[in-house]
Amino acid sequence: MASKDEKGKTPLYQASLGAHKEIAELLIANGAEVNAKRVSGPLQGSTPLDRSISHKHPKTADLLRKHGGKTAEELKAEGK
Repeated sequence: MASKDEKGKTPLYQASLGAHKEIAELLIANGAEVNAKRVSGPLQGSTPLDRSISHKHPKTADLLRKHGGKTAEELKAEGK
């Protein structure tokens, strides 16, 4: 699932901003990229997991981790 808005936010990224674990589950089940990075704006490079953590949504963060979600720093350390 590659849909993005003008700043590169995917539906999964948007779901991670709120406590929308059920929506995140549905998106992941339908192929959403758990590590898609935001491509512009002040939070450029951030991932859905970064946003879940910063907005204090541990259940959504745990779900993302379970499906391979990583923070931007973790991806950077891996050379991605």
